[in-house]
Amino acid sequence: MLSRMIYGATLMVLALASAAVADTTDNAGGRFTMSPVDGGFLRLDRQTGAVAMCARSGTTWACAPVEDHTPTAAAAEVSKLEQENKDLKDRVKALEETLETKTPLDGPPGGKMQLPTDQEVDQALDYLERVYKKVRDRMKDLDKPLPPPDAPPPPKGSL
Repeated sequence: MLSRMIYGATLMVLALASAAVADTTDNAGGRFTMSPVDGGFLRLDRQTGAVAMCARSGTTWACAPVEDHTPTAAAAEVSKLEQENKDLKDRVKALEETLETKTPLDGPPGGKMQLPTDQEVDQALDYLERVYKKVRDRMKDLDKPLPPPDAPPPPKGSL
C-alpha cells in the first residue's frame, strides 16, 4: 500500500516537473505550446489559436485538430455581423424598390416656379450697381500716380 502511494506521488511529481519544463521551454518565443494530457499532448498554435491532439500511433507521433464546439466571442461577433449584413441588404432592396416606384420630379419642389417681382429685380440691380461703383472707384484709385516720396530731412549740421 505504501509503495503504491510512493509510486503515485513519484509519477505526479514527474508529470508536474515535465509540464513545468515543457512550459518554460515553449514560452521562450516558439510558435507552439505543448501541454501533456492523458494519451499524448495538446499542441496550441500561438499564431492561429488552433489546438491539436498529438498522440503516438505505432512508432510515430501524429497530431489531429481538436474541434471546439463551445460558443466563443468570435462566433458571437460573426453572428452579429451576419445579421447586420442581412439588415443592410434588406434596406438596400427597400430603397431600390422606392426609387423604382417614384416618378421623376417635373419641376422645383413645392409646385410652380415663380418669377421675381419688379421690386425684387430693382433691388437686385441696385445692389449690383453699388458693387460696380465701388469696384470702379477702387480701380480709379489704383490708376492715380503715386505721390513722390517724402524727402529725407536735412542733416543737422548742414544749416
